[in-house]
Amino acid sequence: MSAVKRIAGFFDRVKAPLAKISGPGSPKDEELILAVIGRIEVPGEDTSLPPAPEDSDEMYRRLMRRLDWQLKNSGLTPEELLRSYPYEARSLLLFKSYEKTKKKKESTAFKERLIETGFKAVQPGVWVLPPTRTPAGLDSQEAIRLWFRQNLAKKVPKSVAYVFPFIASVDLKRMVSERRGIRKMPMAKTLFGALSLEEVAPPRHLYAAMKAKGRSVKEIILTGDIPFLSSAFAEGQELRAIQANELEIGARLRSATGSRAVSLEDLANLGPETLAKALEGFVPHPKDFGQRLIIEAQYWLRHLGGTVPT
Repeated sequence: MSAVKRIAGFFDRVKAPLAKISGPGSPKDEELILAVIGRIEVPGEDTSLPPAPEDSDEMYRRLMRRLDWQLKNSGLTPEELLRSYPYEARSLLLFKSYEKTKKKKESTAFKERLIETGFKAVQPGVWVLPPTRTPAGLDSQEAIRLWFRQNLAKKVPKSVAYVFPFIASVDLKRMVSERRGIRKMPMAKTLFGALSLEEVAPPRHLYAAMKAKGRSVKEIILTGDIPFLSSAFAEGQELRAIQANELEIGARLRSATGSRAVSLEDLANLGPETLAKALEGFVPHPKDFGQRLIIEAQYWLRHLGGTVPT
């Protein structure tokens, strides 16, 4: 049985549960998502079967791995994402004002432990644990103190002296920051600037936020998004080259075709030589890469009910 038939059969069995998912989209949208995550092989991940019906979080995790580049270029900011998140975004915020030991090899032991645990540096001494890595249940002073001792202090040599003036559990949605007239200064970032989009909210909400900006899976596919289409088959270095030169490749295609924009249908009907010239200098074998890209475009055009050249 083909992967496409397996996915279609799976969706028939779980259509009702998936339709109840709050947030991202309609059952048709969910069906397309299943097709997307079944179209690519991820190293170390078993994609032979779609996620289980009850595991919609896994479905969106796989989807956002596929849409990583599109998310980075969506225009979303961590602060904007937080404001749109419908729940608390609980995080640990702490300030380390002092760390000292007589043993040189242990001089940064606490700093290293903070990084290992997932904390991000905001300013000298100020650290934040992203919402997606902050455990639930840290609502009381005793719970925070116990977590700190078991997960941070206990893992640091006893010879290390330290002072943490405050350790707090905060809802980032209730916090604000102010900044003006400062550009390229690494130490002048805000709390929100220290976090990535993936660290702020779970995959399901990342996709919902992208969709609200007109970047649903279907819209991404129909625009003929070359990095997205390439991600189904390209090796890591090849894919990074396509992503880095996306604008130039698009400009070359528009120049060659005389079109204002090159859509999925345009790519599916494009001559291999034209596409190879647009990819030249970016991938080792532009003709082969171009042919695979056309096949991928034709697959999605067919999947979405379009006409594929014979």
